[in-house]
Amino acid sequence: MAAVGSVTITEEDFGSTKLIKWAWIGGTAETALAAATTGAFYSGKLLFVVTSPGTSDAPADNYDVTILDKNSVDLLADNGLNRATATAESILEASLGAVANSQLELVVQNSGSSGVANGVVYLWIR
Repeated sequence: MAAVGSVTITEEDFGSTKLIKWAWIGGTAETALAAATTGAFYSGKLLFVVTSPGTSDAPADNYDVTILDKNSVDLLADNGLNRATATAESILEASLGAVANSQLELVVQNSGSSGVANGVVYLWIR
């Protein structure tokens, strides 16, 4: 099992579309997750985001997800706040921002302090 407060990032390039997957495990002190920044730099319009809580150790209800660029701007425009504990939720392109030559940082907060809450965030960019 991965460490408390950790993130595993998978970055895939499908030509004009990029997919980033952050699989996270919450911390015990409700702080931002460690090692949650992409290795690659991205430019483009965000197309779609899915937040999916863990099935066995779901985060607390109304947990918050933000994806920050190099200027600490939330590319989800606050649409990742107050996520459901038991349901995967989507954010459509019309509600998302764009990114220009920046690594992306996932921040998950208010997920509970057990150190076992977990989930996955998917982001598509073109």
